[in-house]
Amino acid sequence: MALYRRFNIKPNNEELYRLAFTHSSYNGMVGTRHQDYERLEFLGDSIIGFVTSELCFRFHPEMEQGQLSVLKAQFIRSSSEAQYCQKLGLGPYIRVGPSFMKEASTNESLLEDVFESFIGAVYLDQGLDFCYKLVRGIFEEDIKHATINEAINPKSKLQECMQADSKESVTYRIVKETGTASSKTFTAAVYFEGNEIGRGEGHNKKAAETAAARDALNKMALPEKE
Repeated sequence: MALYRRFNIKPNNEELYRLAFTHSSYNGMVGTRHQDYERLEFLGDSIIGFVTSELCFRFHPEMEQGQLSVLKAQFIRSSSEAQYCQKLGLGPYIRVGPSFMKEASTNESLLEDVFESFIGAVYLDQGLDFCYKLVRGIFEEDIKHATINEAINPKSKLQECMQADSKESVTYRIVKETGTASSKTFTAAVYFEGNEIGRGEGHNKKAAETAAARDALNKMALPEKE
């Protein structure tokens, strides 16, 4: 198969790769259960996270911990991993049910999942050394020459930063309202894993949440540019 030749893979268990490209919707069409990529996705996500963390650390000694987390997040966000999936030519191998036929080649979440599950399959089939070299080769040059993308808005940047090492989302809560009905000031707090990590004020709830996200980023030693 062309896929194996592209990555110099001599498969030991082709079933792993079949599963890596099988979306759960495909089960309904063929009458199977749990024969899809979800477990491999879990494994691949951890491997990608490890390798990208190491590359950010090695190539960017000028960055503090918070900056490294944000840089890593740029590479493991859904849109980035979806692009790597397409770049590596994995899309044509995806198997989906009828409900996903039209969007299989463009759905970012699906492409992200397949990229991760493929790496998980490679790890199980080829071993750690082979998988490490493959993932490093995918990301190395991009991370080496990367800079932090300041165009990402504070809420998105914070979310990606915190999810670089955890799948848990950040949450926001309006903790105070002051002023009159026509001129209110809202105070928002942002939480991660039950802990408050930032707080900010604004004249509407969205502005207050943005300020809270900016405060959290500042505390991570990444001042937000206007």
